[in-house]
Amino acid sequence: MTITYALLSVVLFVQSAMPQAPRLTAKLLAAHESVQPGGRSELLVEIEIAEPWYIYDPIVLDTGLPTEVKFTTSPGVSIGELRFPTPTFGKTAGLEYLKHSGKIRCLAPLSVADDVEPGRTLTVKAEVSVLACKELCLPISTTATLALPITAERGPPINEELFNEARAGLAPLLAEAPYLKGSELRVSKEKIGLDEPVELIADIRVQKGHHIQDRDPGVDSLIPSRLFIEQVAGLEFADEKEQIWPKPHVRNIQNVGRVREQSGEFRIRVPFKITDDEFPAGPVAIRVLFPYQTCTDTGRCYPPEMAAGFVRFEADTPNPPIAQPDQAIVDRQPIDVAITTSTQGQIGLLYALLAGFLGGLILNVMPCVLPVVSIKILSFVQQAGEDPKRVFRLGLAFCAGIMAWFWLFAALSAFGNFPLQSPTVVLAVGTILFIFALNLFGVFEIVLPGTAAGKLDQATAREGYAGSFFKGFLATLLGTACTAPFLVSALAYASTQPALVGFLVFSAAGFGMASPYLLLSAKPGWLKFVPKPGMWMVTFKQVMGFVLIGTAIWLLSILKGLLDADGVVWTVSFWGFLALAVWLLGKIKPTWNAGSRMATWLAALAVAVFGWWFSYVSMYDWAAATDPDRPPTLVANALNDPAEIAQIVARSDWNPGIPWQPWRPGLAEALASEGFTVYVDFTADWCLTCQSNKKLVLETEDIRREMHTLGVIPLKADFTKRNRAMAGEIEKHGNPTVPLNLVYPAGAPEKVIKLPVLLTKEIVRAALKQAGPSHTQP
Repeated sequence: MTITYALLSVVLFVQSAMPQAPRLTAKLLAAHESVQPGGRSELLVEIEIAEPWYIYDPIVLDTGLPTEVKFTTSPGVSIGELRFPTPTFGKTAGLEYLKHSGKIRCLAPLSVADDVEPGRTLTVKAEVSVLACKELCLPISTTATLALPITAERGPPINEELFNEARAGLAPLLAEAPYLKGSELRVSKEKIGLDEPVELIADIRVQKGHHIQDRDPGVDSLIPSRLFIEQVAGLEFADEKEQIWPKPHVRNIQNVGRVREQSGEFRIRVPFKITDDEFPAGPVAIRVLFPYQTCTDTGRCYPPEMAAGFVRFEADTPNPPIAQPDQAIVDRQPIDVAITTSTQGQIGLLYALLAGFLGGLILNVMPCVLPVVSIKILSFVQQAGEDPKRVFRLGLAFCAGIMAWFWLFAALSAFGNFPLQSPTVVLAVGTILFIFALNLFGVFEIVLPGTAAGKLDQATAREGYAGSFFKGFLATLLGTACTAPFLVSALAYASTQPALVGFLVFSAAGFGMASPYLLLSAKPGWLKFVPKPGMWMVTFKQVMGFVLIGTAIWLLSILKGLLDADGVVWTVSFWGFLALAVWLLGKIKPTWNAGSRMATWLAALAVAVFGWWFSYVSMYDWAAATDPDRPPTLVANALNDPAEIAQIVARSDWNPGIPWQPWRPGLAEALASEGFTVYVDFTADWCLTCQSNKKLVLETEDIRREMHTLGVIPLKADFTKRNRAMAGEIEKHGNPTVPLNLVYPAGAPEKVIKLPVLLTKEIVRAALKQAGPSHTQP
């Protein structure tokens, strides 16, 4: 109970120290220095959310809360419909949403009544309410105020550059959208009563010689056309699947399949009605978005577009209008949707702590950890008859070793490092495992001189605190690449949080791994359930030796990625010399005199030193191979220009696997700028999540086929060995380490799409659809 209360106290302390929300600011700017009575101007609302946080568009799809802007004005000022910039499409865990990030510049028309007297200064206030999301979501708000002078004549334009940038960022109106000129939105009836069935109508006019995809294109790689409608409390629109679309034109396209298209003039109808008897009377404006992609009838496709518009009608209900004479409110109250509230920060942290604890607990049965853990279990068996207090202290030392590594791992991760990126660390761990395995096989035992051996016989049977600490540290070090799914999600969460939160999550994982040993140490009586010492221990030790050898071989595969094949060959050579050295030590007999023992130790040491020199100096230059400033080895295609790389991909056979091309800084952006859709996989041999994503998702037949059909250029960024340029690119996208998967849309490298850590086929398909096909054919 004491531990529980202590942990709870730490959680509450960290929650109080956590930043509760990102920085949200808003500005109000006018397009003119002053406005005359009866005059018009334009209002700019600049909302800025600290990245990498994002907010939702006023049009909500499957999840989120709509961004809401309410204007309060002095009498005589009216604000029209507020237009938002083109949102970014997102999809996570099958849930779709529209989002904005960074600076969001919105525009609205502003007008002044004829009877406002010159010389006055009117006030416009905007209240901005958003749901800010990153790993968790927090509802936050801010306000902005503008003083608007009224003069006899309208003042000169101001803030022109900002207004021009804002206009350029707006989604084009449907009537003016590329290749859809003349399209319009309307309602089947101008005045609508309660429960009266009506339809929202979108009359789409596609330019002659062109077509857009149907809402069900028939081929997964094509971009569907869709109609998104703002959700407003009191209005009930038909679900997107219940929208009424005309029958599509079906064409057979070679190497693509049967595709469904819409062309010419066609109509989309969406039934809706007013369902709330308290819905306010008066004019209503509902936002609409129409994402689409235009292609020529000859087969050339353009980048996906998103057109916007408002559909207007008058609510004929018995309730008074929502706006008062001194107020103009844009955006009605949104309907209730499933979101996370401000308690989500607490829930997110508590979940991460629980996931970290469970992941650490599961870590005890991972293949990398099991051998060392088995050694500890054997020592528990051997200690069963000892002083319970000493057993508990040894257990605490073992747990301290576990916690020390998790805290070191937290510090390394905070700086973007990973231990298995160091060839020296990999070699050291692999060598220790190999020597441990030889010991378990009975190749050698450390034998002390006769008198000392007799005197220390009892002491050597008793494990020391340093040994316990080392075993705990080593067990955790070996397990860092075997993290279970719970641990992956918790550590991913920790990497995005303040240092104090990350430290606590790593500590929870360490406590999870250490808890079984802490319990066994505190309750030595439970050791009676462990089998008694016997010959089974010899067999168990030998079996664990094979597990250690298997782990060492796995580390050799990591070393190959960090160095090369020659580095692996000469590491095996070095291990061969070490095997000879410890075999010599194993030949020492208790009856040998001190001179013979010393000669054998010196011979063993000489063999080990010669093995290092022969393997890593004479035959293979270890120092040069592990030099962090060593220029990278040039690989095939690494210096080719984007067009040549695209031709290589086009000529490649995709059936055996994706024809990955080596990543280099700026290459993805250059390819996207030239009209290619680019997929970048930042991966590493030691990253099991990366390998899982590759095997279960990326390298599956349907994902390969989809990439091939879209003309995607696949780039692989191998982060097995730390690379400064690669680390900087990873950090630029908000990740501390791999995996990182990015999709660059053709023609729009600045609109890069970042995928989640754990991939699914649906997530990858959605990202590829959002990016669209390559515009250029190699």
